[in-house]
Amino acid sequence: MAAKKHGESEIAAGLAIGAGIYSFPQVAQIVERDRDVSRAQIRRWMTVVRPPTHVKDATATIGFLDLIGLEMVCRFRDRGASLQKVRRVLDGMREWFPDIQHPLAHESFYTDGHNVWIEFQGHAEEIVGNRKGQRAITSAIKTFAEEIQFIDGRAASWDVAQWIEINPRICFGAPVVAGTRIPVKSIVASLKEDPPEEVARGFNLSVTRVKACAEFARLTA
Repeated sequence: MAAKKHGESEIAAGLAIGAGIYSFPQVAQIVERDRDVSRAQIRRWMTVVRPPTHVKDATATIGFLDLIGLEMVCRFRDRGASLQKVRRVLDGMREWFPDIQHPLAHESFYTDGHNVWIEFQGHAEEIVGNRKGQRAITSAIKTFAEEIQFIDGRAASWDVAQWIEINPRICFGAPVVAGTRIPVKSIVASLKEDPPEEVARGFNLSVTRVKACAEFARLTA
């Protein structure tokens, strides 16, 4: 039995490298931040990103692209889009881009700060707003997720907060101090014992970055 458990942990670690791996509570803490949402709402939104399955515990772990997809659902909801509309958008994306496995984690969305468009056939068609179907040139609007970095159109890393980064290739996708491999949780643990100035010296970071870790931990508690 011990050997089996060891093998399963090795498989899990292998899947996590470059993909990120999270539990639902971890994901919920990240997407909640300063939003006024409940865990029940987030769980419902998760079914949009990963439809329910009959396989037991199939959603026990969540990848980085699932996390980004859930964040995008939250952003649609933040702008007043109904969950039904988000489902329709996702269904349409799966029809338009059948080769994309995680449509909501793709660099296809744009915004003018209020309405949202999806890039389709060289134009951007409105999907959230009062002029659904209206088209715009993508150069005239900004990306819907400027703080998310994309490689070949797919989300690759996320500046989730100032000085805080989530990169599936670093620390299995755990939040880290941007530009380093230092997990936020390590900084927060040290702050329980020492003041920010001493923690900053110990990790060779600025006090500003240390305090940013503390603030991120507060928002995701």
